[in-house]
This record gives sequence, structure tokens and C-alpha cells, in this order.
Amino acid sequence: MRNSSNMVLLTFFGFTLPDRVNIGPINLGCFSCYGYGHGKSSFKEAARLGNCSALHSHTEEHCNAAAYCLYCHDAHQVRSRQCPRYRLEQDILQLVNSQ
Repeated sequence: MRNSSNMVLLTFFGFTLPDRVNIGPINLGCFSCYGYGHGKSSFKEAARLGNCSALHSHTEEHCNAAAYCLYCHDAHQVRSRQCPRYRLEQDILQLVNSQ
């Protein structure tokens, strides 16, 4: 239930408490693969570069490749605010947090 305070009341059934409880927005994106819905710590595959979307072919600091988004295939970085996929993920987060 959402109210104006900064407090949350949690109720658990049974005697075993979970190791952790996630409250609030889901993680927007992984800074390893640049996917959505998980964080870098839970990702175990090859990392991508945020500028050109390449898989480990060079480092971010030495990236001279043209910007390329692996989601919409346009010429911008993966986390560009102009990307339709980025805007969709932002809209989803706003919807989830307004419930």
C-alpha cells in the first residue's frame, strides 16, 4: 500500500525470513551487457561496450567505432535517452512505481 510516509510494513507468513527483500523500482539496466531487468552482479556472459555494442573487441576508452544501439539498430549509444527501447523501459518503471 502506498502512502505519504517513507515507511514500509512487511508481513511474512511462516517462520523463515527471506535473505533479502527488493523494494522499489526494478534495476533499469545492466552495465555489463546493457540489457534490462537485471544488474551487472547477476550477469555472467560476455560484456558489451556501451558506445558500439561490441562484445569485448576493444575497451570503452579506446572505442573509435561508430555509435550503434543493439536494440533499435540506430546510430546512438545503448543508453541514449532518445532510444525507443530506453524510453519504453522508463515508462515501465514509472508505471510500476505509480501502482
